[in-house]
Amino acid sequence: MLTLVYQAYGQKAIYQEAALSILTWLHQPGSAASQVLVYTDAPEALQAMIGTRLNVFYQPVSADQWQAWRGEIDFVHRVKICVLQDALMRVAGPLLYLDTDTVWTAPADTLAATLAAGRRLMHLKEGSLAAGNALNRKIYKALSGQVVKLENGDTFQANATLMMYNAGVLGLLPQDAPLLAIVLALTEALYRALPKHVMEQLAFSYVLQQAGPVDSADGPILHYWNLKALREQLPAFFENLQTLAPEVWPAAASALGQELIAPYEAELAYRGLPGWRRAFLKLAGGRWQMPDLQTARPRA
Repeated sequence: MLTLVYQAYGQKAIYQEAALSILTWLHQPGSAASQVLVYTDAPEALQAMIGTRLNVFYQPVSADQWQAWRGEIDFVHRVKICVLQDALMRVAGPLLYLDTDTVWTAPADTLAATLAAGRRLMHLKEGSLAAGNALNRKIYKALSGQVVKLENGDTFQANATLMMYNAGVLGLLPQDAPLLAIVLALTEALYRALPKHVMEQLAFSYVLQQAGPVDSADGPILHYWNLKALREQLPAFFENLQTLAPEVWPAAASALGQELIAPYEAELAYRGLPGWRRAFLKLAGGRWQMPDLQTARPRA
């Protein structure tokens, strides 16, 4: 059985994002054949937003445990690796991890089939380390020529052609516990060498590609990392849900997910403009702004 894994802790906005993502998954055909495991410090709050669902389970995590999972390097994305290590010990079958700022826009059939065929997943390609986006190039420039040493004696050197993937979605196989141990050790070494927020992403990209083919998972999943402004509209959306029967909550969430596609693409297009163009638009009052989504408007 495929298990979806989320981590949701610390902030109401994160709980709301997680609930939205899970509800959009519940709307997809075939979701009943999979299960969701949510690592959280607020299971009751999440269940109130998701409803009682037979295939959604909550793994309570204490504040001390969250902090311990950050490790000596105190890195927030180290937690993701530890959550996945724990999940692999608890469930059988492949895992599909999702960040909370995701929505399902299509069924998971293709991703489940990819994992069943023994191929791992990350969200989408972001270009090579040396020729990808601006952050990739900065990382390559900073690490180029360095030999990063892991505690076990292994070493890592930045490879110009290494393909960087976004780690907002990760598809792992049941036998991947040893790979996660390597990802954890490499993340710690990389973060000590260069404390950037994507060091776990670099570690996953490197280790998983060393282990075999990696496929993109962006087809049925929208990872709206660039739309943090949605958090301002989610309280009204969930207030609206409380006026509806829980049976229709997944459909309502799916409608909101579909409505996110256009602003996601528009913001990316704006972000991709030359700096001078964005500066001009800002001065002219044409800076991109998050629209009010129809499905998230307060009801009269």
